[in-house]
Amino acid sequence: MIYQSGSGDASDGTGTFTMKGGYFENKNGAVFFVTHTTAIINLEDVSITNNDSNNLFLNSAKAAWGNGGAVTLNATNQEITGNITIDSTSTLNMNLSSGSEFTGAINSANTAKTVNLVIDSDSTWTLTGDSYVTSLTNNGTIDKDGYTLYVNGNAQ
Repeated sequence: MIYQSGSGDASDGTGTFTMKGGYFENKNGAVFFVTHTTAIINLEDVSITNNDSNNLFLNSAKAAWGNGGAVTLNATNQEITGNITIDSTSTLNMNLSSGSEFTGAINSANTAKTVNLVIDSDSTWTLTGDSYVTSLTNNGTIDKDGYTLYVNGNAQ
């Protein structure tokens, strides 16, 4: 969980999580939950086991602290499996680079404030559900696997 306390006992800032190599596993809930703050998540060549029963990788939402999150997710040579949910008070900037592979849906409820996605020439995204992004820069591969990708409201 990356969050800013809403009780007034902490100053504004940016929460950052960076991991290069290694392994981590979550047992329940989203691998990352962001609320009421700006967050930067940097993952490079990390082995991640996602045991969430809802297959949720990232959730950015209002929760109890007043506002959602402004998330930047940078994946470098990274495999990511699981869905990404972003609520109407949250934003996501996601960058897949250096052979990253993302398998999941993004913003399938079409509720996000904005979702900006950049996929470099060596990276891939395999959809597991209909997905909605505000902007897309795709120099890699997108496998829609029978689902629909909407970019700024337009089916691709």
